Amino acid sequence: MIDTITAPLAGGRVEAVWMAKAQTANWRTDEIRFRVTAAGIACESSNALKFRQRPTTSWELKNVTHPSGGGFAPSHEKHDVRLERNRVHFSLKLRTHGDPFDATKQTAAKNLIEGVWNNGFSGKKFHRAACGRGNTCDCSFDCCKVDFRLDVNFVTSGEHLAVQVFATAPGDPAHRSSMNGDGGQWGDPAMTPATTYAHETGHVLGQHDEYSSGATDPTSPPAQPANATTPNLMSTPGNTTLLNRHYRYALAYLNSKADGDAYETIPPGE
Repeated sequence: MIDTITAPLAGGRVEAVWMAKAQTANWRTDEIRFRVTAAGIACESSNALKFRQRPTTSWELKNVTHPSGGGFAPSHEKHDVRLERNRVHFSLKLRTHGDPFDATKQTAAKNLIEGVWNNGFSGKKFHRAACGRGNTCDCSFDCCKVDFRLDVNFVTSGEHLAVQVFATAPGDPAHRSSMNGDGGQWGDPAMTPATTYAHETGHVLGQHDEYSSGATDPTSPPAQPANATTPNLMSTPGNTTLLNRHYRYALAYLNSKADGDAYETIPPGE
């Protein structure tokens, strides 16, 4: 038994509401039946509740530009994306050229970028807006919740963009890194090792700078402020904080594929 609901019997009818909630990780195939007990008689429903299935998609290329202010090149969404059973999945393929950037450095960069963007979504979910439990939904399973994942891989061909590496000797000024849909430049070592590569990757996930001298969001009102009130990856060197707005294009993709069943980010925030 999952739950018990008490409701009045009137005119031979019982009207009661049960807020549907997945009971197991197999919610996609689970069937939930109802038993009604009234006037000393118990009957079980002949039909069964099944949960609505969320669509999935194959990989597709995103290649969308978003104009920047301040005379800068646009930010891009340039990566592969698909909607999986429980998450929106981004895949970014980079090819390095220029100064050597060996497998050890590539692995470190991959882990850093993935860590910042995936950890930035921890504590967040894309949540079905029509869920009757609202923003405080306590479902343990993903019947009404969707996660996010970014994978970064270094390749020798078939890249989304090529990144030219500029190595600097110890004591020399670090090369200023940049990225957009046309390619990128990485200083080795990075100017701010904890965040530079992850910040620049943000520019090919559609993100603008959130400091006034950078490639800011020129829309009105801006989705991303030119002077962020909350320090974050796109505003402040060394800060790995990511806010709801930094995943808005992942949410938009989900909503474009969800057959009109809208999602929003929880908990609510910037």
